[in-house]
Amino acid sequence: MSVLASDIFTTVRAVLDDDSSGRYSEANDLTPFLNLAVNYLIMVFNATFEQKKLSPESLRELLSTSIISVTGTGTTRKVDVTALMPTLWTICGVDPDPVVTGTPNVLSETRNRWATRMTLEAWNDASEDPFSASTLQSISTDFIRPGYIGPAKYFSDTLYHILIRPSSMFVADKVAIWYLKNPSLVTSGSSSVEFPRSIFNLLVDKTLYFLSMQHSPDSKYLTVTDKDITQLINLISS
Repeated sequence: MSVLASDIFTTVRAVLDDDSSGRYSEANDLTPFLNLAVNYLIMVFNATFEQKKLSPESLRELLSTSIISVTGTGTTRKVDVTALMPTLWTICGVDPDPVVTGTPNVLSETRNRWATRMTLEAWNDASEDPFSASTLQSISTDFIRPGYIGPAKYFSDTLYHILIRPSSMFVADKVAIWYLKNPSLVTSGSSSVEFPRSIFNLLVDKTLYFLSMQHSPDSKYLTVTDKDITQLINLISS
């Protein structure tokens, strides 16, 4: 369940403004510093993802799915993800040729193995490796594993694409992309902070820290520490 920004503001005011002087403005103080706290926690989450201590799927509030048509001929298919880029945090999974229903398309079920995320070097080497995802070698369909690279602008393209192969995985020329979207910007107390309720106190602590930087010339901008990572893991896992 998401956190209401006004709940964080109330707690922050209770700590900093116990005499209810009203000197902390929602628009000029609380909202911008809460957004700084959210951005900082995004960095901490990224560190936990890189260290494989948490998975992106733990942030259910931000998990989305998009059904996109694929284009291209030959061995590789292209997926235009330009429309996703403004809000895309990280890709969680790429499902080639899912079963979809309705208009607009809604995911009904998966049909194939999900594509493996690959580096450019692995993608290049895999074309001749029959045991690798995205191989271009002729093997039994039971052993074919799709792979993808991206998103990026490939071949002097002006749009962001994901490349997926082999193209033999596709029947309906659709792909389901599971991804984390970036948390929406907090604009007022009525905004939702799209993080789990379990990290409420951490959001309060970091908002307080950034607010305190106004008053202390010796304050230093936060860097991600092992302590932050451990605290976040414990809260998300609790």
